[in-house]
Amino acid sequence: MEFPRINFVALLAGALFLVSIFLYWWGLDTTGFVNDSVRWPLWSGPSTTSVTSSQTFQTLVTYGPVIGVLTIASAILVLLGAIPKAHRLLMGGGIVSVLTPILYALLVNYTVSNGCGGSSNCITGPFGTETTTFGPLSLTRTWGFQTGFYIEIVGAVLAIIAMAFHQTFLKIKAPQSGH
Repeated sequence: MEFPRINFVALLAGALFLVSIFLYWWGLDTTGFVNDSVRWPLWSGPSTTSVTSSQTFQTLVTYGPVIGVLTIASAILVLLGAIPKAHRLLMGGGIVSVLTPILYALLVNYTVSNGCGGSSNCITGPFGTETTTFGPLSLTRTWGFQTGFYIEIVGAVLAIIAMAFHQTFLKIKAPQSGH
């Protein structure tokens, strides 16, 4: 009896993609005389509205689900590609999984850049830290990518490793001709 050969690296990558869609991908923290945290999942806006966040993040809320769908597509393709004969699906999932965090980073950058509306009290770029002092009081804002985003990147790296594993260890042998 022979067990089916399955690409377990691809299974792990697919599992990480599925986990990442339930976590936050970007966030903004404010500490000082006001403490506030706002996190953006892929499927909706933050559950609370930040008092200190004057930017409009509607673009992130509107297009975040597209990133979620791409992440789900990556998971499906990579999981199906775990079967030796489905190596093309694995390659497709690997490509989509690499493009997904790049597209999300571009989306966040676009949203942050356009969310300011010319305001001088504005965050810049997809990640960073800023401290503002008001006499004896200070306010620090830190913003950037969150756990879901980084887990998706780890999954993308594993999908690439899974493609190499597939080519090296799960090559499909051509049928032998009977002599």
